[in-house]
Amino acid sequence: MEINTAPPFGGSELLGFASSLIIVIGVIAILGWLYSRSRSFGGGSNDVINIVASRALGTRERLLLVEVADKQLLVGMTTTQVQTLHVFEKPVVEAPAVTEPSGFAGRLKTALLEMKR
Repeated sequence: MEINTAPPFGGSELLGFASSLIIVIGVIAILGWLYSRSRSFGGGSNDVINIVASRALGTRERLLLVEVADKQLLVGMTTTQVQTLHVFEKPVVEAPAVTEPSGFAGRLKTALLEMKR
């Protein structure tokens, strides 16, 4: 009875795996770049609804200050419902100037910061 002492992966398998990995990473980078380009053509900063402020109350509960049609609404949000808590006739807080992050790296950084809040 012979014992097979050959390694489980040879050079060609490792080369194929590495090239496949590089292709997948390249496709992800290209799709991210295309997504950021398509958002800039759509005029993403002309939204009618703006989230002025957000505060986490727990792991799944949030308070949002939303601006719509020159009014600000205090909204409570949980995993199962969204409820308007108060409508302010005059703005409580001025909406910050919306600056679009530049490129894929800026959008990724913004998304990571939002996840930390």
